[in-house]
Amino acid sequence: MDTILFITDLHVGSHIDEFAGVFSRAAAHNWRVIEIELTRTVRPLHELVAQWHPAGCILEGQTVMADEAKRAFRGIPLVYLDPDVHTASIARHTVSNDPSTVALWAAREVLRTKPASCAYFGWCTKTVWSVERGKMFKEAVRRESKLPFAEFTDGWDIGDTHAVQRRLAKVLSRLPRPVGIFAANDYAAVQVTESCQQLGWTCPGDFTLVGVDNEEMHCECADPTITSIEQDFREAGRLAADLLAERIASPRLPPRHLKFGPVRLVRRQSTRSLMINDPRIARAVERIRRDAATGISAADILADIPFSRRLAEKRFLAATGKTILEEIQDVRFEKVCELLMTDVPIGHIAGRCGLQSDSFLKRFFKARTGLTLREWRKAHQKAALQTRP
Repeated sequence: MDTILFITDLHVGSHIDEFAGVFSRAAAHNWRVIEIELTRTVRPLHELVAQWHPAGCILEGQTVMADEAKRAFRGIPLVYLDPDVHTASIARHTVSNDPSTVALWAAREVLRTKPASCAYFGWCTKTVWSVERGKMFKEAVRRESKLPFAEFTDGWDIGDTHAVQRRLAKVLSRLPRPVGIFAANDYAAVQVTESCQQLGWTCPGDFTLVGVDNEEMHCECADPTITSIEQDFREAGRLAADLLAERIASPRLPPRHLKFGPVRLVRRQSTRSLMINDPRIARAVERIRRDAATGISAADILADIPFSRRLAEKRFLAATGKTILEEIQDVRFEKVCELLMTDVPIGHIAGRCGLQSDSFLKRFFKARTGLTLREWRKAHQKAALQTRP
């Protein structure tokens, strides 16, 4: 059994799913996968690599300089996962995100809200993915409109977010409202919401916002909750593992550059238009989106709306085009489909989606799709495999 090193800055955020994707391919390649977190050790990289004598390495870390990488991995097959500016020049075999598709999704969602201007808020350092997302977003907006556009890409101190919030507020205050904003990731999007609060702005009246990565601890705790583009980081890990296996088997493998893309856009308050008409109904929609899988009923939602049952149902239908029960069932259906795209056993899905029983789930799903759960899973997993690079 060969040893493979997965080297990252820190086991947090997207890195967790990337490592899980690598680990999921370990048995197929007869590997033992060891994770090294660079921020948790004082030892130089070349010593860590020498300790394990790996058959190959996957480098995700953003703190490794090109010279250090050359020294540490000499003669060892290596795959770069989302290489940064320090290593992009020497990265011959890579797996990276698709900034063009991410930016296009963001532009479509922002423009759907009919903004009077647009803006891009970049990451705190000039990483490749942040620069490319900003460039592609600007191009996508300009193709569709002639709206005023502002960019905040000067970099900022992650240790002093209040300072960058003030600076960003000055940039945004000069733009016609509402401003459609794309943030480099969800943490950056949180800084946008704080800047807009400093300006006294409301959403979506004064701004709309899209982030990237769908990190719930950021998106759900922000005010407003943040619409975000979820990326397939597990697929990134799987692609990196399979590419490394090819490199080990064929040391002279020509350079390959694979991409992984977004899988869905999770729409939250920051791009919803309901708050303009009735914030009470908007809050009800948000609660359904958040809690439908816990088993809530229409009666639970009605209890939170300060109208009579008949008036609440009427206003909800006028605002959304659906009854409360239909909205709950739609959210549950989306959750079912999401779980069917994973390895979650079918017998566990009903309980995780707020549905009454396995038999109810089967009837519910067949009525909507015309397929059984297994037929739908098989068809969509096959389609996903066919679209892989």
